[in-house]
Amino acid sequence: MDIFNAYSRQSSLSDAGNQGTIMGGDMSILEAKRWKEEGNKQGIMQKFEDAISCYNKAIDLDPVDEETYFQKGLAMMNLIRYQEAVEAFEQALRINDQDPRYWLYMGVNYFFMGRYSKAIPCFNMVIEIDPKNVHALSNKGSALAELEKHAEAVLCFDRILELSPGDINALYNKGISLQKMGNHEDSIICFKQILKQDPEDADSWFELGNSLGKRDACKEALKCYDRVIKIEPNHAEVYEAKIECLRKLGLDDEAEQLIAKREMDDAW
Repeated sequence: MDIFNAYSRQSSLSDAGNQGTIMGGDMSILEAKRWKEEGNKQGIMQKFEDAISCYNKAIDLDPVDEETYFQKGLAMMNLIRYQEAVEAFEQALRINDQDPRYWLYMGVNYFFMGRYSKAIPCFNMVIEIDPKNVHALSNKGSALAELEKHAEAVLCFDRILELSPGDINALYNKGISLQKMGNHEDSIICFKQILKQDPEDADSWFELGNSLGKRDACKEALKCYDRVIKIEPNHAEVYEAKIECLRKLGLDDEAEQLIAKREMDDAW
C-alpha cells in the first residue's frame, strides 16, 4: 500500500488535528531560529555564555538543527571548554556526519586537549569527505608531529604543498619535522624557500641556523642568528644558539663577551 495515499484518506477531523500540529511545529522551528540568530549575534560580540544560553533555548525548541549544535560548540571552544565543545560537535554529527566542519572542529578541540590520537581520526574523516581540505591536512600533520610520527607528518605537509605550492606554514612545519628526523639538508631547503618569500621571518632564519649548525656549518649559522637578532632582538633562544656556535668555532672570547653583554640585560 502507498503510505502517502493511506494518509490522504484520513478523516477531516484527523486532518485538522495534523494541521494544528504542523503549525505548532512550524512556530517552534521559527522561534528556535530566532534564538539561534540571537546566539550568533551574541557570539559576534564575544558574549559566549549568553550565546550558549540562546543556543540551548533553540535546541529545546528544535533538537534536530545540526547548525545550532555546531555554533554552540564554537562558543564552548572560545570559552576553552573543549570537552563540552566536542560533545556539541558530536551532537551535530549524529544528525549529519557528512559535514566536514563538524569533524574538523571536533579534531581541533581534541588537539587543544592534547589528545592527538583522538584528533587524527577526525581529520581523516574531513579528508575522506573533502580530500583537498588544507586545514585538516595541516592539523593532522601537526598532531602526527606531536606524536613524534614525523615521516607521516611530512606526507601531510607535502600534500598541502601539492595543493598550495609555497605554503609557508606547510614549509615551516615540514622543515621542523625533517629536523626532528635528522634530515637537515632537506630542512634547509624548506627554510630557504620560506625566506625567499619573506626575508623578515625571524623564526625561519633561526631554524635555518639550527639546521646549518647541525651540519657543522657554524659560520653560516652565525649569519642566520645575527639576522634573527636584527629582526627580533628579544628572540628567546637565539643568543644561546649563537653562543654554542661560537664555542664550536673556538671563538670562546666572543662567546664570553656575548654572555657578559646578555647578563647585563634584565630581559635575558
